[in-house]
Amino acid sequence: MKSISPDLILTDIPLGKSRFKLWRIKNLDDLVDQVSDDLFNEDERLPYWAELWPSSFALADYILNHAPEIRGKRVLELGCGLGLTAMAVARCAPAEFIATDYESAALRLAAKNFEENGLPQPQWREMDWRHPDLVGTFDLLVASDVAYEQRFFEPLIRLFQKYLAPEGRVLLAEPNRSVARGFFGKLALSGFNFEQKDFPVIQDGHKITVSVYRIIKEK
Repeated sequence: MKSISPDLILTDIPLGKSRFKLWRIKNLDDLVDQVSDDLFNEDERLPYWAELWPSSFALADYILNHAPEIRGKRVLELGCGLGLTAMAVARCAPAEFIATDYESAALRLAAKNFEENGLPQPQWREMDWRHPDLVGTFDLLVASDVAYEQRFFEPLIRLFQKYLAPEGRVLLAEPNRSVARGFFGKLALSGFNFEQKDFPVIQDGHKITVSVYRIIKEK
């Protein structure tokens, strides 16, 4: 791990047979301290994007092992964060790829990580998934750690309903938070079927089980 600035460090990320170099925020506490009270009160905005979450490891690993499902497809990512999952998608040669995040700072750092790894840049889009502004439908939607608050459940399901192609699927990674059970209950009642596969992820010496869900519309 090395640093080239007071703010960022470069980390080597092995994923199966692949490796990625990832620029990360050096001190997350400093970043949190920069969030003003007004900004937090506006929408409870905290820099979640700057953390490298276990779910992103699991989803990126899953994607790299299912490259034929991504190759030549139209793909949308919700909440790209630092760009680890997005880089896995890019390695699989989608026909079109739009990577979104609520925070412009996340998009800038994710783009830097694509450049560091010599990957073709996707279309970067600053977007609130509660108010999406997209054209057409997608063969694949990918997201991790998005069902962490109940206020996001209905907007996410509406987005799935509107933008998922009839034969498309959602790949969603979730670290089995208790609050997420309500999301999957609502998802089932909204005309979606899903199956899950569990992945053990080791982070900071702790084992975390992350579930990757394959979600499709009912026929």
